Amino acid sequence: MEHVRAFLTPRWLGRHALLLVALVVLGRIGWWQFETARAEDDWQNYGYAVQWWLFGGFAVFLWVKLILDQLDPARLEQDDSAEASRPAVVQPSAAPPGDDEDDDLAEYNRHLAWLAEHGRS
Repeated sequence: MEHVRAFLTPRWLGRHALLLVALVVLGRIGWWQFETARAEDDWQNYGYAVQWWLFGGFAVFLWVKLILDQLDPARLEQDDSAEASRPAVVQPSAAPPGDDEDDDLAEYNRHLAWLAEHGRS
């Protein structure tokens, strides 16, 4: 019963309402697109109808994920630890400006190299 009460807070009630509104709107748009496809015998509109219904399915997927994360906060910690184990992306340093570049471009490249070396402080 404690789990049910957690999903009856104003924040969760707003999320539930948002999901229902999204499903009604996306379902209605999909149905309108389907009716248009039947009237015009147009396969493109059939595709659009399916697309809107898939958007609704994605909204349900996100809602279920939010509920599971609320029920088991350890899931969020596992995601954070997986994020921390990824290697950092290192940007290669800029090549020194060539002799055949014009003076303005060479000065700009030197400035960029200085910023990369000293950072923006």
